[in-house]
Amino acid sequence: MTKDNIKRKTLSIRISTNGFCFCGYTPTIPDSLQHYMFLPDEERSLAANFNKAIEEVPFIQNGEQYSVKVIIESTEYTCLPNEYDNKEEYKQYYSLCFPKSNENIEIISNKLNAQGFTIVFPVEQSLYEEIQKLGEITFYTPASVIAGFMYSQAIEKDKYMLAYIQNHKVLFISVKDKKIELINSFKGNQGQDILFYLLSIWKEQGLSQTEDTLYLCGDRIIEEILLTTSKFIKNIKRLNPNTIFHSNLLNKIEGIPFDLQALILCE
Repeated sequence: MTKDNIKRKTLSIRISTNGFCFCGYTPTIPDSLQHYMFLPDEERSLAANFNKAIEEVPFIQNGEQYSVKVIIESTEYTCLPNEYDNKEEYKQYYSLCFPKSNENIEIISNKLNAQGFTIVFPVEQSLYEEIQKLGEITFYTPASVIAGFMYSQAIEKDKYMLAYIQNHKVLFISVKDKKIELINSFKGNQGQDILFYLLSIWKEQGLSQTEDTLYLCGDRIIEEILLTTSKFIKNIKRLNPNTIFHSNLLNKIEGIPFDLQALILCE
């Protein structure tokens, strides 16, 4: 990393149909973090909403160069083993998994070398083009951020599952012998839907109700899920950003999603 990169402001963005979250900071200034939430207009495209948001964010200045990290919230992604990682075939792989998806998309990949696979996911073409105007861009999806975060943490358990819930979407990652066995996401508008998916995957993965551990993180519905799931699974731990990312300005700002916090602090 050069001196110029250290001084350059980092702009981290999370884009969801439920809202955009912007965080700007300068790595050499610990208390420089700035935060802005934007609620999109459902009648506008994501690209149009993004343009509107950029106009409103008070800490984005025209002409200033940023190192930009963008999380695109999506349940439409697929994982490819590294031996089949061929950039020329990404769109073909994606189309096979999601044949009804929009064709006007840009296919992005996050290669997770330590885990042995690549995550492939879409970004709407018009949104992709607008974001590119900001400068140097790295795209992510919640699955790749959380998978990378889990690998970086010293979790003692050899066999466990993590459920990350945000904006009525739930991401499940199961781990055995410190290797990721499964990554999958679902839309769940109610706690009962999430509980059904959670317990079904728990059983399918052969996890024990008394011996193995479930980790929960995400927005406020976590409290409801924790109470109901505790009737079926003995060992449940909530991943609290205030304890993981201690002594950091991020903890003083409400509303920053867990995956965005992980991206800012663990990249």
